[in-house]
Amino acid sequence: MLAGLRRQFLAMDLFIVGFMLLVIGWTLLSMVAPGLRLYPHESRYAWAEIGNGSLLVQLVEILCAYLIAQRFGVYYHRNFFTTGRKAPLWLSIANLVYVFLPILLVPIVFNLLGAFIAGVSGVPGIHTHVSFDPLVVYDPAATWWDLWLKEADVAIAGVYPALWFRQFHTPALVGLMMLCYLSYYVSPLVAVLPQVLRRDWRKVRHGAAVFAGALMTTYIGYILVPATGPRFEGGFSQWMAEPGAWFFTEFWQRTLDEAEVIRWDAFPSGHVAIATVAMVIALRYHRKVGLVYAPFVAGLLFATVFLGYHYMTDVLFGLLFAAFAFVAIDPLARWWESIWPVTDAQKQKMT
Repeated sequence: MLAGLRRQFLAMDLFIVGFMLLVIGWTLLSMVAPGLRLYPHESRYAWAEIGNGSLLVQLVEILCAYLIAQRFGVYYHRNFFTTGRKAPLWLSIANLVYVFLPILLVPIVFNLLGAFIAGVSGVPGIHTHVSFDPLVVYDPAATWWDLWLKEADVAIAGVYPALWFRQFHTPALVGLMMLCYLSYYVSPLVAVLPQVLRRDWRKVRHGAAVFAGALMTTYIGYILVPATGPRFEGGFSQWMAEPGAWFFTEFWQRTLDEAEVIRWDAFPSGHVAIATVAMVIALRYHRKVGLVYAPFVAGLLFATVFLGYHYMTDVLFGLLFAAFAFVAIDPLARWWESIWPVTDAQKQKMT
């Protein structure tokens, strides 16, 4: 049975489909057992809920769309790539759709996580923390974990890093940090595009699997530790860059804030984890691309806290999640796809 699954699902599918089945199954169970939550239901987070029935339908639609593309990708992999035969044009295009479709679908899943966390897995109310101050203006998404992570940062650094860094904000430095922060959004292309252009599908599959596996583990982190980030105090507007920052920083900050439905994506820092994973994949398979991307990733590690998006603790755990991707997900993906034969031409590429 396991061998059959390995021939029907590639490693990327294992992580994406596995995560989708987890949230779909959990949503289904919550409809018959509402108490099956990590945290008690809090009415203060009802604004993020969309109803379990609607959530379930949207999740199933996304999974079905992915599985349709996945069948074409596996057919291409089985009958053409692993045999060395030339595929018809329509199938080659379908294979490209399969490779890049997650770039379109995964952000939708990401935003639906807000409704899932609020309505299914639960959000720990900020008022339950011993340091809760009723006189402080908190963001509507602020949670118990925000106060805990703030205290952890202060205990580690001796100051509150996200707030302390604001004294060093200048228009130029803020703009440069924003460019580094935005570099996260090209990470999927950094991870797989060079291999796609070379038509080295084995490396494409492996790079995409490690990238997808790392991304899904960060999503699990959001479910387990729903936190908003430093903006939990005062709301987003209090953490905006000063007017005049270079590279249209204010525009990008407002655009990202409006596009982001989920508000519990601080822990771990997915920006740090995923950008780091993409950089390492690029350095492994296309060194020049990795070297160009590396300075942006280095800046991103700093920018996430400097711009007030993350706690220092989020960044540290983001690096740990990236390390986990290469310690556990990488070898699992290699083993999972080792069932497929390797042609002589592919062996020459590998050497």
